[in-house]
Amino acid sequence: MSPQEQLIQSLISKGYLKTPRIRDAFRAIDRADFVLPEHKNAAYGNYPLPIGNGQTISQPLTVAFMLEVLGPQPGEKILDIGSGSGWTTALLAHIVSQKSESGVKSRESGEGRDGKIFAIERIPELYRFGNVNIEKSGFTAHGIVKTFCKDGTQGLPQYAPFDKILASATASEDIPLAWKDQLKIGGRIVAPIGNSLLLFIKKSADDWEKKEFPGFAFVPLIRNQRLEVGDQKEKNQKGEKKWRTNFKKGVGIFFLIFLAGATTFTNETYRPHTNFKGAKQVEIMPGLGSRKIGALLKKEGIIRSKWIFVAYVSLDNKASYLQPGTYVFTDTIAIPEIARLLAGNAKKEITITIIEGWNADDIESYLASQNIIHDESFQAFTQPEPSHTFAARFEFLKDKPKTAGLEGYLFPDTYRVFSGSSAKEIIEKMLGNFDKKLIPELRNEISRKGKTIFEIVTMASLIEKEVVSDEDRAVVSGILWKRLQLGIPLQVDATINYIRNQELGIRNYENNRKISIADTKIDSPYNTYLYRGLPAGPISNPGISAIRAAMYPKESPYLYYLSTPEGKTIFSRTLEDHNIAKAKYLTK
Repeated sequence: MSPQEQLIQSLISKGYLKTPRIRDAFRAIDRADFVLPEHKNAAYGNYPLPIGNGQTISQPLTVAFMLEVLGPQPGEKILDIGSGSGWTTALLAHIVSQKSESGVKSRESGEGRDGKIFAIERIPELYRFGNVNIEKSGFTAHGIVKTFCKDGTQGLPQYAPFDKILASATASEDIPLAWKDQLKIGGRIVAPIGNSLLLFIKKSADDWEKKEFPGFAFVPLIRNQRLEVGDQKEKNQKGEKKWRTNFKKGVGIFFLIFLAGATTFTNETYRPHTNFKGAKQVEIMPGLGSRKIGALLKKEGIIRSKWIFVAYVSLDNKASYLQPGTYVFTDTIAIPEIARLLAGNAKKEITITIIEGWNADDIESYLASQNIIHDESFQAFTQPEPSHTFAARFEFLKDKPKTAGLEGYLFPDTYRVFSGSSAKEIIEKMLGNFDKKLIPELRNEISRKGKTIFEIVTMASLIEKEVVSDEDRAVVSGILWKRLQLGIPLQVDATINYIRNQELGIRNYENNRKISIADTKIDSPYNTYLYRGLPAGPISNPGISAIRAAMYPKESPYLYYLSTPEGKTIFSRTLEDHNIAKAKYLTK
């Protein structure tokens, strides 16, 4: 199963991808085509990735949830605000360009081309980046997508009304009135407000149904920022103190425009100003004001001008709330993110989600993308020698061979961690969760079966990577244990991918090609084609479902299985039947 399909199946199993049309769009539109080259290896991770200018490509889970709430249909006209990388735009374009019954793509069949997506991106660099990405699927050339570089809060009145409107950037209080005016009766708006996703259904011109889905995080909605002369005069009449405040704001804007040259205030503010690659740690000492902090950030290469920083935090009312502490800045961070970071707590809690089937390398990449860790200390702690330090605290590690690390025991789940957490602290949290999930009933059953926890976790790690549904997992577990008993090599493709990833330095996103005969001959203790028995250790970190499947295998007459590109498991009794199935399902 390819990494892309693994992501899709994970979203399906968790209930986020439900509608067949949206599932098909996720398969047809490859997220890897919409990320920066340096993040290709993480394209199929279920987390946001930076795309420059302080913006991100949204987490797949979030995009799936938003599309399910929006409910796009073939033939609809949809306004997409904050198109960024273009991924969501392309997903929408794929859906609206389908024929309503047969599902044939309009750009191939020449039919059903009424569906259109109007995409708005405010930042010019991202507008160009998104256009290039969208065109990879041919949507612009075929007139399905029309893009605009402008202020999204105004919508597109010249193309209204729209069947639906989707916004991928958060507003602070309410959605713009222009969006409501440009929506058809019966239409839907899905937009983030603060940390919630909201659905607005237009019942009539004045009657709206509103639903809230809390627990999301989005980049801010960028609006055009200007100081109206009439408003300024009115404010100046309210007293000398307020006049001085507004004067300072005017001076701040003047300096921003002056220093930015021909670049607008918004573009200058939201463009990263770093002069380094990767990440840099900076300590802000107590007692420093915004000017000294700005000077320090400039010296460290975090920003280009301290005065732009000072003006921004003053205008955003954050100058008095900048906190001392040790901060880590990435090379894609922009001034608004810097201000939010410094105005918050350096020990702010962050929600992270570790996906079933990730290995230690995947987890480390994810934590780095979330600005939680910025070195290779995570993997260092998971290696055999350092992992022994955890055995004294966690009983379940005691039957682990000395040559094995912590792969398999880093329990996948959603965690709350502090932004400054160390790799060791995060690992301890994961091991503690494993300890809780492996309840006494399960440990007793493992012992009763004459197995070790290490053997069960190793088998579960194979099942996690090979099969999606719980029912199929139990059958595959039975097949693998049976092959072990008969002395037949397991021949699990996922172990070959693991070898290529870990030992040959090939990243997971490149593992979606077929396993070659040469691959099956790689000399590695993890090669289940070359060596009988279980591999040398777990190849992933399985969830409780895979662990239970490894413990409770289901008997069947089968000795072979394969997974289709769509995630369906095909079972066979004989090698001849298995080869027929491979020719039918895996040969394009």
